[in-house]
Amino acid sequence: MRKTTIPLHAFVSRGANKGQILFAHAHEDGTYVVSKTRFEDDYIHISDSREILPWLEKGYCLRMSNPDEGIRAPSLIAPESIYRPVKV
Repeated sequence: MRKTTIPLHAFVSRGANKGQILFAHAHEDGTYVVSKTRFEDDYIHISDSREILPWLEKGYCLRMSNPDEGIRAPSLIAPESIYRPVKV
């Protein structure tokens, strides 16, 4: 049996999409965004998704979405609401 890794993910907690899964949002330039606030001036752009986890451990939030499920606008998700990768 081959092991796969489930990526960082979170779930929508309220509203019409409650319960839908979210993943790290890749912006048009291919980067991911972490930030302590919702303000664009505070964004830190990360080019490699493997570098996201250390930022979460420092208390940064992550922009997350799920375009495949119609959730295109990235939400800023707190690190305590993000599930870490697990091997299954």
